Amino acid sequence: MKISVLDAPVRKNLIFVLPGLILYGAFVLGPIVAAVVISFTRWNGLSLPSFVGFGNYIELFSDSRFFTALKNNAVLMLFYCLAPLALGIVLAAIIRSIKTREQLALRTLLFMPYIMPSAVLGIIWQWLYNPAFGPINQGLKIIGLGAIALPWLGDFTFALPAVGAVAAWYYFGFCMVIFLTGLQRIDPSLFEAARVDGASPFTIFRRITLPLLLPEIRVVLLLTIIASIKSFDLVFTMTRGGPANATLVPNIYMYELGFHLNRYGYAAAVAIIGAIIIFIVNYAVHRFVRPQTEGAR
Repeated sequence: MKISVLDAPVRKNLIFVLPGLILYGAFVLGPIVAAVVISFTRWNGLSLPSFVGFGNYIELFSDSRFFTALKNNAVLMLFYCLAPLALGIVLAAIIRSIKTREQLALRTLLFMPYIMPSAVLGIIWQWLYNPAFGPINQGLKIIGLGAIALPWLGDFTFALPAVGAVAAWYYFGFCMVIFLTGLQRIDPSLFEAARVDGASPFTIFRRITLPLLLPEIRVVLLLTIIASIKSFDLVFTMTRGGPANATLVPNIYMYELGFHLNRYGYAAAVAIIGAIIIFIVNYAVHRFVRPQTEGAR
């Protein structure tokens, strides 16, 4: 009798959960499982897949273009993660110290790039970087710095930093809002007590603000690192991985393998390696970036 009494509410709840589970299985879990299976095959999208075991992965780890993409992605992480994080903390501290009306206007203005689709921003910045008529080079020539007016997206050295600078500009407003939220939950009496004790602003930031913002720092790191590993639309609209693989990233390489070369099994292996890297990074951030109260436990 007890089993039947317990089973009725469980079945009733499952009715409400089932549509979500079906959608999750069809559009999330199913494609993930399919990608894993396809990564062990050689498939051109038309003929039947042929099983090759770990052949795609073995070939991948001897693929120089793949390692070039990983190296470029590691450089982009500095622009996607560290630069927005540092700018976000500094701007959050500055904005919190000004009046409410000006604070709202500045916060809205600085957050605006993040509400725009990154693909659209990529097209806009491609025009801004244009070496012939782009406003950046034209402005440099007007102020007498025409010698450093470069073909930014066509230069082997500066193409990747140029794309990274746009990514930093895109994400710093998001980071700033997260840190402003974190600053609002910190008790103001802590700052007042530190000032009474004669602590300098830098000491207050290092000893009070930064440790208490560790939960927000962890969230920002997780989201921006994942975004950097998944980077595609911004790079694709600005450079398509060029010039000569200077801005090639794993997702662009995966796109080329699948839709240009019809090597879907090999492209799926690139996707699986990217997913594994995301899991490893997530674990590292959760493991090493923890508030002191969590570390004590």
